Amino acid sequence: STNVPVIWVLGKLAMAILSNSRRLARGCTTTLFPPRTRPHPHELRLRYSQSDSSKLSVRLRPAFAQNPRSFIAASVLLVASGTVWAYYRSPSRDEEMKADRYRPFHISNSKLLTADAALIGIDVSLPALEPVDSPFYIESVYVKHPAVQIERPYTPLSSITPPQGPKDPTDRTEDKSTIELLVKRYQDGDMSTYLHHIKTPGNQLEIRGPVPTWWYPKGEIDELVFIAAGTGITPAIQLLRRTFQPLSPQTPVGLPNFQLIYLARSLESAYLLDEIQSYQSAYPESMNFKLLVADQASNQVSSKLIDKVGRLELSDIRKWVGSNNSNKKKMIIVCGPDSLICAVAGCKGPGYNSQGDIGGMLKTLGYSSDQVVKL
Repeated sequence: STNVPVIWVLGKLAMAILSNSRRLARGCTTTLFPPRTRPHPHELRLRYSQSDSSKLSVRLRPAFAQNPRSFIAASVLLVASGTVWAYYRSPSRDEEMKADRYRPFHISNSKLLTADAALIGIDVSLPALEPVDSPFYIESVYVKHPAVQIERPYTPLSSITPPQGPKDPTDRTEDKSTIELLVKRYQDGDMSTYLHHIKTPGNQLEIRGPVPTWWYPKGEIDELVFIAAGTGITPAIQLLRRTFQPLSPQTPVGLPNFQLIYLARSLESAYLLDEIQSYQSAYPESMNFKLLVADQASNQVSSKLIDKVGRLELSDIRKWVGSNNSNKKKMIIVCGPDSLICAVAGCKGPGYNSQGDIGGMLKTLGYSSDQVVKL
């Protein structure tokens, strides 16, 4: 840890100053006991009893009077080093996830979904997070690569920040949690390759977060459309879990219409398909799901799950999403490779997290930049 050298240096400085003070003190006491003599303890007591205590005090006073600041400095350094040690050794600071500081957490489980995609579970200790009372909320965590000093954002499958406060403020049963990251390995991806290499349970990852990615006030969206490709499905899963999991199928009151269009290379690479379809089955009035694959499987069962084989086209969005209707509060989120984002909503801007101008198919259908989010 980078904090250990700070404490070590402070301690060394304090000990050096104290050692210097002791040498000065020994210089004053040599008049009583020269270095060449080592009196017996009984003789020591006898000499002290026979000495003039007032003279002894006079002789010792200059020892610290010659350098009074050294004693004060040593005391300050000792207190400072103790404070730093207590600060960094506090369990709450060492263990809890922080948005602005990396913490090491253990991998608890991992599962390969395909040859190049894995679900990685990480046990984390959560701080007391302020609830966000809205289903329209996406957040990420940042993972650090220790060798090349880079960080990358990943969207956990479940939201970390609660949608509402606990019934009992003293109830901290959710302090410990497991977050799941869906990681696809790319040949030129340093971080994804590292995560696939270290995914064995028991290994540690350095993580900071949660960091808000996007949010919208509750009740201000009538229809939420999510167009995703590949691992870009993870923010959609987080939204689905945040929206539907706290509810039962009998109480879908006030839910926005959720339209999910998912693009995958094949049915096998359509991640978490069973979970998505379970929401559609449980909330048919609120959830609509369309699946597009580039290559259709040969068996008849899988063909029933696929809505289209091929690329997403303007006619598909016009049919499933429709043109912009000013009477309906509609928000469209696009998440996936840059090629998809550019074709559907226009390319992102050159700056970090810059949305860029609205373009592509959505501009053709009359949507404005304040209705479209590019992740």
